[in-house]
Amino acid sequence: MKPIGFQSVCPMKLTSRVAMLGVLLPPSLLAESLFIQPKINNRKAADTCIIGEAHPGSETFHVRLGNYGKTTPIVPQAWDASIFTGLKVPAGFQRGPLADENSTAVQVHGREIGIWIDSEHPRPALGSLLPITPAYWWWDYAKAPAPFAKEGAELAMSFNMKVPTATREGEAQCYITMNFLFLDTRSQKQFWLAATLFDLRPESQFPDTVHFDGWEGGTQIPILYSALNQKSRWLHPGPGSALFADKPFDDFRPIIVRVSAAELRAAIVAMRKAMPSFAAASEDPRDYRLVHFNINPEVFAPKGARGRLGLALRDIRVVILAP
Repeated sequence: MKPIGFQSVCPMKLTSRVAMLGVLLPPSLLAESLFIQPKINNRKAADTCIIGEAHPGSETFHVRLGNYGKTTPIVPQAWDASIFTGLKVPAGFQRGPLADENSTAVQVHGREIGIWIDSEHPRPALGSLLPITPAYWWWDYAKAPAPFAKEGAELAMSFNMKVPTATREGEAQCYITMNFLFLDTRSQKQFWLAATLFDLRPESQFPDTVHFDGWEGGTQIPILYSALNQKSRWLHPGPGSALFADKPFDDFRPIIVRVSAAELRAAIVAMRKAMPSFAAASEDPRDYRLVHFNINPEVFAPKGARGRLGLALRDIRVVILAP
């Protein structure tokens, strides 16, 4: 089902030797476009795009506010979240779980998204974690792309991002990751491959790590994550990309995350070793389909702590690069 008001049908299948991902590709590379962020030009489209914990449709793009509870409505907001996100949008293009000034908010207009999370305004419905994720789903796995079916292919996501606001009190943490969800068509196992883009903690705390998504509302599957830098064995920045940041910044910076077949295989080998229950997962990248991706700003704030995170994103793209 195509969301109302979306002007770019997704996924788009294009092959060209053109400027993609914010940089001019070498002439030897072809780019097959899996997703181009659709434009939001009217308020009805904004209503469709911003969702709570409703189950989204297949092959749809939404900004999903997680862990506020299934009965929490998403309501229009009259106050201006640009003071935290650095993004100005026209009146009528801002939503959140509360109408109150300074409460958690999402802005959508054109191909730009502003996200403001205040862990106290409101608190999560369960536990201590608040994720707000621009995301795309392939629930019909038969339609999901197989990024590494061709020899030498790479999967890549790009967008521009700024993070003007990030503060924490007590044990709170504020961070932003980019996530690919892979399905092994042989074992039916799934796992996340994630790049940590921003965190107030230092980069040294984010080496290649196998983690389990076991929080109260989590997916209960492995997360294989690294900082976006030149050190990871599981992913790498594209040409011209900004790298991991641990301090807020007011300017839009290009983010380009790329994953090769060899990098995916290295991550799978590490997962199989760390988690015996995933030993049946195939080591052949050709067996994997991309069934979901997202950009995931999160605030973790147990009782007595407070985290606040404001950012803006624009021009999200996902492509397969092949020689």
